[in-house]
Amino acid sequence: MIILTGASGGIGHAILPSLAKLDDVIAVYHTKEPALDNMQRITPFKVDITSEQEIDDFVASIKSTLKKITLIHAATLNQDGLLAQFKTNDWDSVIDVNLRANFLLTRKLILPMLKENWGRVIHFSSVAGAMGTPGTIAYSTAKTGLLGMSRVIANEYARFNITSNVLMLGYFHTGLAETLSEKIRKTILEKIPSGRLGDPENIVNAIDFLIKSDYVNGSSIHIDGGI
Repeated sequence: MIILTGASGGIGHAILPSLAKLDDVIAVYHTKEPALDNMQRITPFKVDITSEQEIDDFVASIKSTLKKITLIHAATLNQDGLLAQFKTNDWDSVIDVNLRANFLLTRKLILPMLKENWGRVIHFSSVAGAMGTPGTIAYSTAKTGLLGMSRVIANEYARFNITSNVLMLGYFHTGLAETLSEKIRKTILEKIPSGRLGDPENIVNAIDFLIKSDYVNGSSIHIDGGI
């Protein structure tokens, strides 16, 4: 079973149909239910992943169906702003969605993974975050924080056949890249060797690989066209 957060977001929504070809999917969303023509093998579930209580209720409600869990953290939130003017509330919101929610849901699902002696945790980080792009103080902090979190999980639970890895995503034909100005978009394309944005199907290929690969653990895989 695949549990995907951020299922109504750009990247999450784009990869959802292909994920359903790999396994049954619980598509976790916050406000807008993902719209798909074919919902076979996909179960939408509304959850505020920043709420510990809602996560507890969510996992309790699906407990009887949990089997061979692949947890994919695709939910993301970004608020731009330079450090000196960055609002505390915006900082808290970005950290809550990108980092704290990841911790809360992984912690809750690690127990059923332990019972099965099998689990896959896949975190979505960002090349933009890792580069320390100006104006992304909260986003970069959260996304690079996932690298440390993932390595700890990998070290703590590898002996139980549970892996934790990070996908370092570049710029794709969906998601945050769609909100960029034409000027910034052009600058980014100039940095990508192929001169084009990525197809989200590349992300699904990496997920499929990580599900099948029990000896890939604590790693970060760049899917960014060589940027």
